[in-house]
Amino acid sequence: MKVEGHSNLIRDEHSSAIVSTDYNGYLAVKKRRELQKKTTEDINTLKEEMGEIKNLLSDLIEKLHGKDS
Repeated sequence: MKVEGHSNLIRDEHSSAIVSTDYNGYLAVKKRRELQKKTTEDINTLKEEMGEIKNLLSDLIEKLHGKDS
């Protein structure tokens, strides 16, 4: 049963749920979610690497100051 005013929505007769029949829209949402997940993973990796760099720089500064004393 079609939803009035929406060509890509139907109402399930058994559950009364409204369901989208827009397959291309579904694929676009799925692709966007995958991209967001990858972007989040990339950002987290960069944060970890920056933390490692900060620690290495701190160690280097400590060693340099220790030699000057």
